[in-house]
Amino acid sequence: MSGLSSAATLRCQAVVRHNRPVSTGLIRLDLELERPTAFLPGQFAMVNLPGRRAFTFGRPFSILAVDGPVLSLLYRVVGGGTRVMRDLRVGEVMDFLGPLGEGFAPPTEDRPAVLIGGGVGLPPVWAWYQAHGRPGDRAYFGARDGGDAPWELLDDHWRVSVDARVDVPAEREAWQGRVPDLVARDIPASDPTPRVVLACGPIPLLKAAAELAQARGWSCQVSLEEHMGCGYGACKGCVVPVRDAGQVRNATCCQEGPVFAGEDIDWARYGRHDFEVV
Repeated sequence: MSGLSSAATLRCQAVVRHNRPVSTGLIRLDLELERPTAFLPGQFAMVNLPGRRAFTFGRPFSILAVDGPVLSLLYRVVGGGTRVMRDLRVGEVMDFLGPLGEGFAPPTEDRPAVLIGGGVGLPPVWAWYQAHGRPGDRAYFGARDGGDAPWELLDDHWRVSVDARVDVPAEREAWQGRVPDLVARDIPASDPTPRVVLACGPIPLLKAAAELAQARGWSCQVSLEEHMGCGYGACKGCVVPVRDAGQVRNATCCQEGPVFAGEDIDWARYGRHDFEVV
């Protein structure tokens, strides 16, 4: 594993303080916890509804930010659970468990960071940049189009790529294409600077980011987005294939990750539904 664990996990009921869209597809949920907490960028929280409204399983979301007792998540409506979450009103209550998992490692003086986020994978890299960003670091975000990008979270330091160059604000710029291709364009192969890639997003983006890092001789950490049933390794519903001592084994994403070294992931198997779970 690549990351680090932070403060003790908090289990409590959290009060919805804000629940609003920040783009056409992304929604920011601010929850007030029973006390302030700390987290490491890359860690996540499990949320659920209390009592009879509870989902069968909680829902995992990477942590975007913490301000005192208020913790922020970013989500996209993809199924029944997130549809219910979209309709939550200020003052309603959720069950909260977090922070959980392994976060990104802190920066090193000799390696500028290349931050790559895609879609709902923005929170881990955004949080890292807010905590540790330095002038030499590069930050990139990929979206479906300009409307899907949460511009209010992306200051001018962020380079944005889009699949379709529509609905981009007049005062902002967006490059059409894949995020890793934009990184390769911005940082030529002749640049000898050793760097570290920190990435979160869809599997194809993570694989491309890891391949770019390997080709350039950069280190790489990826924060994986997996369905999780429990959040602490008991249900084995979030295993991912990793290389370990010359063998491939199943690692629990929630406990050993979600941050892994990019070179440890078996990208040929990861994302397939037919790899063997043991």
